[in-house]
Amino acid sequence: MNLNRLAPALASMLLLTCALPQFAAGQKINTSYISTAPNSSATVWVAKEVKLFEKHGIDATVIFISGSIRGIQSILAGEIPIGEGGGPGLASARLAGGDVVAIAGNVNVLPYYLVAHPSIKRPEDLKGKIGGNHIAGTTAEFALKVGLKKIGLDPVKDVNLRVIGGSIERMVALQKGIVQFTVVTEPGKVQAEKLGYPMVVDMVALQIPFPQNGIYTSTKLIRDNPDLVRRYMRAYVEAIHFFKTHKEDTLKILKKYSRLDDRKVLEEAWNWHAKFMPDAPYPPAEGYQLVLQDMAEKNPKAAQANVKDYMDTRFVKELEDSGFIKALYRK
Repeated sequence: MNLNRLAPALASMLLLTCALPQFAAGQKINTSYISTAPNSSATVWVAKEVKLFEKHGIDATVIFISGSIRGIQSILAGEIPIGEGGGPGLASARLAGGDVVAIAGNVNVLPYYLVAHPSIKRPEDLKGKIGGNHIAGTTAEFALKVGLKKIGLDPVKDVNLRVIGGSIERMVALQKGIVQFTVVTEPGKVQAEKLGYPMVVDMVALQIPFPQNGIYTSTKLIRDNPDLVRRYMRAYVEAIHFFKTHKEDTLKILKKYSRLDDRKVLEEAWNWHAKFMPDAPYPPAEGYQLVLQDMAEKNPKAAQANVKDYMDTRFVKELEDSGFIKALYRK
């Protein structure tokens, strides 16, 4: 074997290998989900479990960060380059000068139900009662205030709202009698009704535009590495398609991450999200406007904000315009 002849070829191969982009073997990033309930966070779970991140050149470590406001804070801190969050958290961060923007909207209506102790028969019976709330700035906290306003109650004057925590903690507080009502999403509603706590207000039926859950990143990352964002969104959009079209496989993923073993609860969650998750997950402009209007009551900056600055829709639009999304649903 003539090593002198092989040397130029080996050198060329070495140069080619060094020139390969970082993500050829899977670009390592941390990404986050904000809820362990079998709901919209499942899109991130599916992207991980079905190896859609890997398919699009991303080696993603998926991290649970409890609550939408903390999800946004992790992006602001640089701990998570791209991850989940909710509209109120984004609006608060932007108004304070934070570099974070919505690039996708997974659930774009207010997906909550107000459930209460059986003694509460009508919405007006909530007056004077104690409600279980999430921390300030979360979507659940916003939903509870909006729901009360929709039935003519002042969240400050007519009820006593206590900060309890996430959906599981709020349900425990309801069972122990610490609170008489709270808000839950579809899986929580099924559980609440099984335990004898009926729905009092159906906010889903009101079809209130709202950025409940979406994907967020920084404008800096979009500027410095738009290809990473683009590949993340391909994986995310494919995960939505998989969620909708592979029910049994998705139910197994819901069971794994939520640690729930109740088929009815899991199936109700799947039915709800398969119906409401958009194929093209644009962030909802009307929903962000609603959030800003609510914030304007206490923060004058919110009244002057331009909702377009809170979203970057280019990546979803590219996938829609290129036919990528249509092609998924033709398979």
